Amino acid sequence: MQQESVDRAALARLAEDAGVELPKAAVEPLAVYLELLTRWNRVMNLVGPHAWRDIFTRLVVDSLHLGPFLRRLPLPAAPLTWDLGAGAGLPGLPLRLVWPDGGDYMVEVREKRAIFLSNALARLDMSATHVFRGTVEHFFQGQCCPADCIVSRAFMPWRELLDLVRDRLRPHGVLVCLALEPVPDRLPAPWRCVDRQSYAAAGDGRWFWALSPDKPA
Repeated sequence: MQQESVDRAALARLAEDAGVELPKAAVEPLAVYLELLTRWNRVMNLVGPHAWRDIFTRLVVDSLHLGPFLRRLPLPAAPLTWDLGAGAGLPGLPLRLVWPDGGDYMVEVREKRAIFLSNALARLDMSATHVFRGTVEHFFQGQCCPADCIVSRAFMPWRELLDLVRDRLRPHGVLVCLALEPVPDRLPAPWRCVDRQSYAAAGDGRWFWALSPDKPA
């Protein structure tokens, strides 16, 4: 598979133009990830865009906005995070470059994407980051502890997602949804919105919803 080279200086400029912070230490591993993704994408069709610049502006930018958003949430210092429906690692892999706190499990049932995730992790230096290949239900069965944070992007309709994860969060745990619309004014009980953020990416409006079920302390 032919590999498209990522210009590191151009990548840093692209982040600056997008208004997101990309630490210098994250430029090289992010470039490696983009090179891997564009290479594999030619034969596996992992994501829609094919050029690395388009992947960055349309998909990776979400991860770089998400890192600061997670840092301001009321999470423990070393949270346990689950990324449900991790796909080709977006937002999860770039997110871990800018928000490496705690442990992270990326759950993906589709074989090609899970294989790509495992290969990408083998190339990148990411501590406490894991791939689970299988269904979310099987993943839940093997977990002895609930999560502090669950991240989801286009995994399933949000109402179904709330039902799925309600009993999988620790008290005061947070579900973070990457959405294309603002958080609804009314959420099904016992859910409440603890934080939200809107931003623009590739000319579109996007939102983060941070939701938590009301549980006794």
